[in-house]
Amino acid sequence: MMSEPKKLICLVSHGVHDRKQADNQSKALDWFGTRKVPHTVVDGMDPNQRERRNKLFEISGVRGNYPQFFFEFEDGTIHLLGNFDKIDDLNETSGLPPDVLAQHPEIETWEKVFGSVVESFA
Repeated sequence: MMSEPKKLICLVSHGVHDRKQADNQSKALDWFGTRKVPHTVVDGMDPNQRERRNKLFEISGVRGNYPQFFFEFEDGTIHLLGNFDKIDDLNETSGLPPDVLAQHPEIETWEKVFGSVVESFA
């Protein structure tokens, strides 16, 4: 699942009032931009994206908590990647020394998880 082409969907809310949620979604989107990871943003506050937002809430089982991250596969299926903590953990593990990562292939890194993300399916 990690190596097949997939699109990254970022569920955020441009109207979120919780400072921590706002900071977390800003940080995550900055990381994706800096690392050039293609992604689509779904704004939970946008009435035009309500149907998509509700579908993502249904998949995650969590409403009104931002940000949330999903992978969409070529067959149209969507899987929850996780919340900000998952992205933060990936950011942290990517800084581990190569010998540690080699000894622990089970450790997920930014490169392993996002290496096969595409902007669109050709």
